Amino acid sequence: IGWIYGSVTEDILTGFKMHARGWKSIYCMPVRPAFKGSAPINLSDRLNQVLRWALGSVEILFSRHCPIWYGYEGRLKFLERFAYINTTIYPITSIPLLAYCTLPAVCLLTGKFIIPQ
Repeated sequence: IGWIYGSVTEDILTGFKMHARGWKSIYCMPVRPAFKGSAPINLSDRLNQVLRWALGSVEILFSRHCPIWYGYEGRLKFLERFAYINTTIYPITSIPLLAYCTLPAVCLLTGKFIIPQ
């Protein structure tokens, strides 16, 4: 549940700003489910949801609420800040992953290799 809007991923932004202001949080898992959500039922919807999450995370990374420099006057612990930085920076890791996955196919198709003979 997110109350601070202005991002597609308002739940991350809400949690980050609450932790930066000194609030504590716990993981609550009751025996009976407290909330029911709707999950995507096909691949297209799932990919659309993951894309929205990734865009929302990058949006937070490049906004004034970036966990790298926002909230230093607050009570955010180092590991909390590190976790929020990791959450917002993970979509950017797809760029080297794409190159890592594409490069072998390009080498096989062109007959050229990265390592000289």
